[in-house]
Amino acid sequence: MLWNALAPELWRRTTIALQRALGRLVGVDEAGLRRLVRVSYAKVAEFQRRGVIHFHAVIRLDAATECRCPGCLAPPPEGFTAAVLEEALKQAVPAVRVPCPGEDGEPWRYAQWGEQLDVRNITREGDDQAGELSAEQVAGYIAKHATKATESFGAGLDRRLTDVDDLERLDGLPAHVAELVRAAWELGGRPELEGLRLRPWAHMLGFRGHWSTKSRRYSTTMTVLRRARVAFAKRRRAKDGVPLDAWGRPEDDQAVIVVASWVYVGAGYQSEGERWLALSAAARAREHRRIAREELTTTTRSAA
Repeated sequence: MLWNALAPELWRRTTIALQRALGRLVGVDEAGLRRLVRVSYAKVAEFQRRGVIHFHAVIRLDAATECRCPGCLAPPPEGFTAAVLEEALKQAVPAVRVPCPGEDGEPWRYAQWGEQLDVRNITREGDDQAGELSAEQVAGYIAKHATKATESFGAGLDRRLTDVDDLERLDGLPAHVAELVRAAWELGGRPELEGLRLRPWAHMLGFRGHWSTKSRRYSTTMTVLRRARVAFAKRRRAKDGVPLDAWGRPEDDQAVIVVASWVYVGAGYQSEGERWLALSAAARAREHRRIAREELTTTTRSAA
């Protein structure tokens, strides 16, 4: 539980240590390195079967251009190769650690990365290098892990635990996972660990980070994607280049205000938690109808 809680801070410190190690390898200080290259990354967090979080990350070196938009990315200068980036990563990861708060403010243990560090070079389309990964393989791999959360352990972890009585409703979880949740709740009650907020995040086994994060310059932003979707929807509804509203009339900014656009997303449940909520709601509705029928029958007989 302590590892899961400290993992986001451990990753933040790793990104800092990576830039420092990169500067040492090429012989420049941090200020000089920032004028030459920028480290961009995207990562996803995955829960292992034993309940421990680990990260999959794509790390890239970009030239330090004046424009910071993703459309102005450029390759790094000569000397900043994939081999140099890999060596910097191998130097930074073992050197990083995060202190765990203890009594009187003194750390009583540290969170560090394990020995399972697997670094591979991502090849471009058309390259054929044994043991390396293609961009398509990485995209599929990250997409697969993007759907994994604590809901895969059971429906009992689809919401926050707000009271100690919630710990009694963990019977549907694997025994090991249930013990982890109870341990997070117990550790969260210690004053020295209050800053880790283990109780509010006990349903996530202590992990309070995002499942997916990226640096600002790694790729496009969600705002740009939303604007592109809106523009595409308008073009799709357009006739002869004139945008139309939902009734087929020409869309004029002076006369029409688009509140929302409704599109079909899909059918079914996206997670075990959603399925459990739907089944629970249906069961409650059936129970209410049964009680209503019984009360109606009893009232009719009494009146007769």
